Order: sequence, then structure tokens, then C-alpha cells
Amino acid sequence: MSFFGYSQDSIFNNIDNTFNESLKRQDKLYNFYTDDFLIWKNKVDLKKIKLVPEKAVVNQYKEIISNRNKVTSEINKYIGVPYLWGGDNPNAFDCSGLVQWTLKKSLDLSIPRTTNQQYNYWKKLISNQFQNLKEGDLVYFKTFGSNPVSHVGIFIGNNTFIHSPKKNDVVKKASLNSGYWRSKLVGFLNIDLIL
Repeated sequence: MSFFGYSQDSIFNNIDNTFNESLKRQDKLYNFYTDDFLIWKNKVDLKKIKLVPEKAVVNQYKEIISNRNKVTSEINKYIGVPYLWGGDNPNAFDCSGLVQWTLKKSLDLSIPRTTNQQYNYWKKLISNQFQNLKEGDLVYFKTFGSNPVSHVGIFIGNNTFIHSPKKNDVVKKASLNSGYWRSKLVGFLNIDLIL
């Protein structure tokens, strides 16, 4: 069947090609992480960076709030903090440093340092049943490389998460409705399962 001289197949192929080209452009735009990795991989061993507990003194909450609210309330405090590869405190964060600090500060929970270490540690608990995603859950993404994941953030509700995305950027909110981050989403970790 043709439509104004174009076959239905060619129209759909054209849409697919346009979509794939758009994803490639987004990958190129967002993938500053790869540059950071290549520059810093031989200078900073993230596996040896450990959170110093006294730096992240656990909050003493005056009111009774849920663990999930503690996590989302804490991570919101860091919006605007600059990104830095290996950053693990409120002066500068990388993605896993932000999550690690937030969970230590809000729940006194120590977790593995890197995104990949976290994912491998909780592999059996990671879910892709996104209808069950709740505020405070950790969200994992594959943005580059051969590892199953390379980025992490914390879901805050309303199809939104907070993360430290890339160099020359800051901790910020991003949408999971559609677009780049939705296309890179691998799964999430229910925070209740690790408390």
C-alpha cells in the first residue's frame, strides 16, 4: 500500500532511522562520562575511595518521617552541587558518590562505592518492573561501555530522579517519562530491600 507515492514500509523505515539517529546524537551529547572515564581511570581508583563516616554525620530527624522521605529530602539538598569524577562529598559529587553520601547521611547505610559495584552486589534484587518504582529507590542506567550499568540516581516520584550527570554539569533533576534517560534505564533497586 502506498501513501502519496511512498510505501508504508519506507515511511516506517524512515521513522526508525530518524529515531535511531536522534538516539546517537543524544548519546554523543550526554556521553561526557566516557571522556571523564578515559581521563581519570588511571589517576583515581574509585574502588579505593571510601566514604569517611564522620564526614557524613547521620541526620537526627526531629519529626517521624519514612525512610523514603529521608532519602528524597536529603538528595534534594544537593541540587546544584558540581559534578566531579570521584567526588564523594557536598563539595562535588559523581553519580555513585552522590547516592552513597545520601544513603549514609539519611539512613546510616553504607553501600559500595561505584555504580558497577552496587549493581553487582544487588544484582538479584534489581527489578525492571517499573510500575513498582517508588520514591527513594535507586535507578540504574547503561550509558556506555561493556558494564551492565554505568550511571545511578535516586527516584523522587513523578517520573523524576536526581543525579550527578556529567562533567561541566551539576546535581539536578531529570525525567524518566521519555527521551535519553528513559532509553538508558536498566532497572531499579527497592530501597526497602537493603535496609
